[in-house]
Amino acid sequence: MSPYRAVSLDVGVHTEWYWPVGAASFAVALAIGVTAQRGGLLSPDAVALWAVVAALPWIVDAVLFVMKRTGVPVWLFTIVVVVSVVGLEVNPVELDWAPFFLVLLTGEMATRLSIGGSVAVLLVSIATMLGLEILGRYDGSFIWVLALAFSWAGGFAMQAQLLLLAKMREEQVGLAERAAADERHRIAREIHDVIAHSLAVTMLHLTGARLALRRDPGEAEAALLEAERLGRESLAEIRRTVGLLAPEGTGTAAPMPSAAEIPDLVREFESAGLDVRFELTGDPATLAPATGLALFRVVQESLSNVVRHAPGSPTSISLHIDPDVVRLCVRNRLAQTVGAPSADGGTGVRGMQERVSLLGGELSAGPDGTGWCVDVELPRQLETA
Repeated sequence: MSPYRAVSLDVGVHTEWYWPVGAASFAVALAIGVTAQRGGLLSPDAVALWAVVAALPWIVDAVLFVMKRTGVPVWLFTIVVVVSVVGLEVNPVELDWAPFFLVLLTGEMATRLSIGGSVAVLLVSIATMLGLEILGRYDGSFIWVLALAFSWAGGFAMQAQLLLLAKMREEQVGLAERAAADERHRIAREIHDVIAHSLAVTMLHLTGARLALRRDPGEAEAALLEAERLGRESLAEIRRTVGLLAPEGTGTAAPMPSAAEIPDLVREFESAGLDVRFELTGDPATLAPATGLALFRVVQESLSNVVRHAPGSPTSISLHIDPDVVRLCVRNRLAQTVGAPSADGGTGVRGMQERVSLLGGELSAGPDGTGWCVDVELPRQLETA
């Protein structure tokens, strides 16, 4: 079993080499200081050996982690450090630094272990210092008991912060994934609207050209030229939209259509042969861009559905822009031989509903007697300077 708590590995306590290496460096410096206090640097003896043994778990831990991403088992780590401290305190000195090994041990285990495991290490360390004082080998263990408690609290607080950091990172990854999915969905929706509109108007022109081919070749040629122009424009718009997905893209695109362009959209369908009547109340230029784009796409999708599902059907569009609310109604007569669009299963209808819902509005689409009606109600959103 790994000596590192899994959650600590996840948040980065020991996922970077400098954590165990830094702790090992501190332990080596402490071992040198403890040995120097006891005069063992110039004449190595058992004191120097105990100091080396005390620092050895951190050294081995760092080497094992760098090489194999593992470490010294906690129980062995704790036993070696505690026994080494006891061995050093057989020969205590004034202002002894040897108990710092226990402080370092307790703080590190508080960052690596669960609360139960870290408390067990804390209690073992406290018992060691109190036991040494009871046996008369050390005087003043109270200050070290406080140091051990503070070390454990600091390590536990660090672990809590790292857990929060791990959670934030996970949430950021989730947010990034959701944002990417939303952006792909938005682009797919825009491409759907552009293709649907392009094909609908192109088909109207092709139908007109076919009907006029024998009667008036000039009119048929004009209809074919218009269909070709619309096809090229739609292809360019699709390329611009898809270009947003390219890694080398600039992140910008051509301005999106607005409600002020709805009359031009209606005239485009009229010129292709669709029988459509448009009624406008209010100034669409005063609407916010998001509201105008949603209204434009709803009209575009609705007229495209008329061409697909009820070709030749008279269609009426009314757009009323009031001070507090915007209402749009698109109605056409149902064709008897062509199925009506689905109110809940079609991609186009779902796309319209999503657009309107995101702006806090409501959209209903379905049969209305002998006709098919799309009703939209949006809160008024004025542009601010």
